[in-house]
Amino acid sequence: MAGPYEGVTEETLREMVQKAATGIYANSGMTGVDLSGRVSLIPVNVPARNNTGAFPRVIPKEGDTLARWRAWLNVNSSQYSAAVGPDYPGSQTLFSEQNCFAPYMPLSKFGRVTLEGLAFARNYDDALADAELQALMQLFIGQDMAIINHQGWALPSMGTITLATATTGGSIAASTTVYVAVAARSGANYFEGGSGPASSSTALSLETGSGTSTNTITATWAAVKGAVAYDVYVGSSSGASNLWYYTTVTTGSVTITSVPTAAAALPTLPLLSTLAPGSGVAPLAQPPTAGNGHPPSSDTSYSSTNYYNGVMAAVLGDYGTTGPVTPGSGTATGATWIDNGGATLALSGGGISLLDTINDDLWASVQLSPTAYMVNSLQGDEISKLIVGSNSATTFLPPTDADARTNLAGGGFIGRYVNRAAGGVPVSIEVHPRVAPGTIIARTDRVPFPGSNIGSAFEVRCQYDSMRFDYAASVNLGTQYGGPRYDFEIRSLETLISYAPAAQAVAVNVG
Repeated sequence: MAGPYEGVTEETLREMVQKAATGIYANSGMTGVDLSGRVSLIPVNVPARNNTGAFPRVIPKEGDTLARWRAWLNVNSSQYSAAVGPDYPGSQTLFSEQNCFAPYMPLSKFGRVTLEGLAFARNYDDALADAELQALMQLFIGQDMAIINHQGWALPSMGTITLATATTGGSIAASTTVYVAVAARSGANYFEGGSGPASSSTALSLETGSGTSTNTITATWAAVKGAVAYDVYVGSSSGASNLWYYTTVTTGSVTITSVPTAAAALPTLPLLSTLAPGSGVAPLAQPPTAGNGHPPSSDTSYSSTNYYNGVMAAVLGDYGTTGPVTPGSGTATGATWIDNGGATLALSGGGISLLDTINDDLWASVQLSPTAYMVNSLQGDEISKLIVGSNSATTFLPPTDADARTNLAGGGFIGRYVNRAAGGVPVSIEVHPRVAPGTIIARTDRVPFPGSNIGSAFEVRCQYDSMRFDYAASVNLGTQYGGPRYDFEIRSLETLISYAPAAQAVAVNVG
């Protein structure tokens, strides 16, 4: 019977013995395989999507391309006096009925796992289940985004851009003529890219001061209704091809310290889209197309074929014949819109002036208090710092035992704000990652008017909600990943209904 080393040459056997005799080391001995569990570093923070109290998700009984309802509008200020005198009939009651519509739009994320990908991950990760989970989480993020920011109507045109000069703080040479154009971004644009068309730059030239090369130019403009940010383009001569992207701001003001000769990098703003701005940008293309850095002439501030109207668009848009339309082109909803003029939040009388203004305006309009202020983390932090750092903050002294005195928690967050206009009603402060900085949405969830028939002021109405659709097995011959594979989508068909836009408020241009 042949032995285990029969056929092995003497020289080879000698090498084997010598190698075996030298010992076992870290770089040449047996090693195990430490399979730690897989992790995910993808944040899925979707407070609007998950707030089913404020945005209940409802499946209607019947299918339709639109959600449809009818509303009696507020015409209290137009009613005739009820005082008519003895023996006279009562004055006529006026009515104003509005047909309302909200188009259903699909939201979907695609997933693919090949058979080999599934096999290679066996006993370590269920690749198909993992792909489904990741697609579902991305759909949740998309739903959160749509509920707040998607917009089906075009932003109004930019107004006049006003320029002023200063002789310090910049590097603009003396007697330089500077041209400035500005394009407004909707909420969807802020997070997904694109903008409205840029303003004209031909009439916006201003010579800087002579005798110095440290000039700056400050450009200011009024807020555009529906916009949350603005792209600024600067050049030394007129014409779109001579102007370059300078920066993006969330207020109606920017200080220009130099004249660019190429597109600048995007500024650091929370969750600002990384898609380069400018002409040619296509945020909804697959994959999205970046802009060329020059002022755009096309309007990508909205999509009537891909977006339904989220909270901001449903509230600020006018009533139209098939849904919300550009402000000024339909019947006003009565919503409160405040241009804060670039001013920062300020403390006054122990409260925040802008929040008090929102509360006063809503109370004067519909005698209601907001349920919550939806803010970006920057505004949430600023509100807390202003109040906690002021004399209006209450100091709580812990008991005298040592543990309470030596384990204090520093800092503080203002989670509610008292609405003095409504008699002391507390209003929650909610931090939302997909509310743009510089914007505050005052959301009213309940409208307890007699006969209002409004259970919730907002409703996410779904023809189907967050379902998985599997594609039939198919093959693309000669193509990598062409098969065998599992293709699927996680998908919803939904829209947002705003039953009471007059009870909502949006403040923008907050410094």
